[in-house]
Amino acid sequence: MGKERNFSGIDFGIRVGVVAERDGEILLVRHEKPGRESYWVLPGGRLEPGETIPECAVREVAEETGLEAEFSGVLYVSEFLREGRHTVDITVRVNVDRNSEARLGSDPEVAPGEEPTLKELRWVELAKLREIELLPTWIRDRLAGDAESGITTRGIYLGGGGN
Repeated sequence: MGKERNFSGIDFGIRVGVVAERDGEILLVRHEKPGRESYWVLPGGRLEPGETIPECAVREVAEETGLEAEFSGVLYVSEFLREGRHTVDITVRVNVDRNSEARLGSDPEVAPGEEPTLKELRWVELAKLREIELLPTWIRDRLAGDAESGITTRGIYLGGGGN
């Protein structure tokens, strides 16, 4: 796959985080990586070159949870800046089948034979979101705050293309 992410010494990327809501709960995935505490995030990952934001959202949900998803809009855009790293984080909403069961998938960036980083899936009540160590915290806090009035698609995705 060969991802070139290093430009002028900075690891740059665009991450698509996915809010899949069902019956007042959202789906989270727990990662465990060597040398750091485990943490919860929205399903998602890096946008691949030539891939649209909706395509990335659908692919990442399928890889990590086994669920088929349908893109329904952009919620938030934020940035993560730390020495040597710049990530644009696009949080989107998808619809998933209410009757489908999520199953723990995999992270294709983990080399074969290495320990998987995805450890657990959990549907979390929106009202209890602040009790979870969801990263980044500003996404957790915004989702928890918006949950009180019902999460709705706020942004407008205009698509992309040539001209």
